This record gives sequence, structure tokens and C-alpha cells, in this order.
Amino acid sequence: MNIQVSELALAKMKWLIWQEQSTAPLAFRVISLTSGCGAPTFALEMTEPTPAFQTKRIDGVLFAWLPQDAKWMDGLVIDLNRENGKFSIYHPHPSFMSSCPFE
Repeated sequence: MNIQVSELALAKMKWLIWQEQSTAPLAFRVISLTSGCGAPTFALEMTEPTPAFQTKRIDGVLFAWLPQDAKWMDGLVIDLNRENGKFSIYHPHPSFMSSCPFE
């Protein structure tokens, strides 16, 4: 599973986890928000991982997703926008997307 996360995004994620001061392990869940025929969009949420999730640890940060979203994870890119401090999550080459029946 190839997930690319920039050093800046990892630094902010580590800081966010540290701020939580949780005794339970925390992960960043990647949520696919696909709809219609457009490019896939994604969201992140910090959560406690459960056995239902598939996970991957990258430089000390745990990422989690549901098994049905696994096809979106390989090739995913996560970065941090320096101007607004928000995460940028995208898949540059989702080869598994089919053509749109609504076109």
C-alpha cells in the first residue's frame, strides 16, 4: 500500500495527536467522499482504530481506512497547504475509475 505523506503533513499530524493527550492510540482515518463522476475527494478524521479498519503506520503516524476503501489508498497523496494549514488529500491517478454513465 503506497500512501505518500509529506513531512509537513506528518509533523502537523504528530502535533495534533500530541495535543489530544490520549492514553488510547489514535489514527488518522482516511474517508473517501466519492460521488457522481467527478474525481474522488477525501477527508481525514482522528479516531481510535478498531479491528474493522485496515491500517498502515508511516513515520510513527497510524493511518486507518475501511476495507471497502482500500482501492483508494494505493497511490494516495497527503500534504499540508502552507497558506491555510489544511490537509490536501488526493489520488493523482485513480486508474480504477470507470467512465461516467451520465455524460
